[in-house]
Amino acid sequence: MKAWAWMLGGLTLWGLHFLGVYLIASVADVVATADDPAWRMAGLAFSTGCVLTGAVLGLFALRRLRGAEGQVSRFRREVAALGFGVAVVAMIWQALPTIIGH
Repeated sequence: MKAWAWMLGGLTLWGLHFLGVYLIASVADVVATADDPAWRMAGLAFSTGCVLTGAVLGLFALRRLRGAEGQVSRFRREVAALGFGVAVVAMIWQALPTIIGH
């Protein structure tokens, strides 16, 4: 179970980021307007935290990949590193509208 959690960690983080940004935007739309600067900065801060977490865990996955023994262990660690890499790129892509203001 630990191996699956590690391999899917990046995609899980990406899913939590999506839900968090959606929740922030939904609450902002009810309380004020979705393009209110305070709410945009809250979304940007949340995105920054998630991207940094993904980058740190991705670097940790790459470090663990160097010490992999056996094909199965190497495959698991490659999948984890790839998942965190995809998650970081996707979270940056999702944060771009907040940064550029659309």
